Amino acid sequence: MKKTTIQDIAETLGFSRNTVSMALKGNDTVAPKTREIILKYADSIGYPRISPQIKEEEPKADTIYHIMILRKPEAALYWDKIVNGISEEASRNRCQTQVAVVTDEAERENILPVGLNETIQAVFCVKILSLGYLKKIKEKGIQVYMLDCHLRQYSKRDIWGNAWDYHKTAKEEILGDVVKPEGVNTTIELVHHLLGQGIRRIGFLNDSSSIYETMHDRYTGYLEGMRQAGIETDPRIVLPDVKSNNFYDLRAFEKVVESYKELPEAVVCANDMIAKFLTQALRRKGVRVPEDVAVTGFDNDEDGMLDPFFTTVHIDAKWLGRRMVQCFLRRMQFPDAPYEKIVVQGEIIIRKSSCRRQTG
Repeated sequence: MKKTTIQDIAETLGFSRNTVSMALKGNDTVAPKTREIILKYADSIGYPRISPQIKEEEPKADTIYHIMILRKPEAALYWDKIVNGISEEASRNRCQTQVAVVTDEAERENILPVGLNETIQAVFCVKILSLGYLKKIKEKGIQVYMLDCHLRQYSKRDIWGNAWDYHKTAKEEILGDVVKPEGVNTTIELVHHLLGQGIRRIGFLNDSSSIYETMHDRYTGYLEGMRQAGIETDPRIVLPDVKSNNFYDLRAFEKVVESYKELPEAVVCANDMIAKFLTQALRRKGVRVPEDVAVTGFDNDEDGMLDPFFTTVHIDAKWLGRRMVQCFLRRMQFPDAPYEKIVVQGEIIIRKSSCRRQTG
């Protein structure tokens, strides 16, 4: 009988060989849920856990790392959870942490925070910053860790209008390790949830889908969910072109609703804040949610939401922050390793906002 190998386990579970190997060694850089799946399967087939023969070199006990968290001025519980995850994991691993706020003006003028100097070894970007700003940080020899990245194939200009060439090599464009939530498959599930209620006229609403990869992932999931059902999307209710100086403003969403010549039966929103503003704009027009239009969000960002009301995708925001720190610690051991893009899985939460068939 053929002996089971790590490669066999990897192929059976759909993980990489390296992920399986690290999980069997008890390496805590593997996500807890992933590690649990691998170890449970290995135990079920009698595959032994690995005692590493060569222990990776650990940093000296007195090594202190200096890191800086960059965030935007807007306060939100979702972003606070990520900052807390970074701070907690950093404190466990000899990291001194500073938090700096990057205003729109500072980002536009490429003004780096006070204190961002040669003593800082890594910067953690809680929200995506412009390419020019990120490159200025990199020029100082500081590592960059991001929760998202720009779509290089979609635009020759960044969010502030700075020109950049998307034909540059991948090595030049990839500025650091990325940890991001999975968005394609979970959005497909949201679409299937709506389709399962007999809803067919489904729209999509997003912010800057051509700039950020995570937002575009959700758009891709929406299109694929509709394609799988054999339903042609209506461009009049998909990413309506509404001009506004501030997307996250109720007036902008009132323009979105006014742009609908015929109301959609449902709208898949790329995050919970979009779902909130859309719902408020619909209600101002006398449109009921979900009775007239079902609405879904993303992120499970309960801060300032309506009840908990929105069907959404729960992302463990604190784990996203912790995972960024683990990437940094790994790179301190292996500085020449290729940049990584780590995708963290979320889960669907069904709530009232998307359930057209109300009970009780």
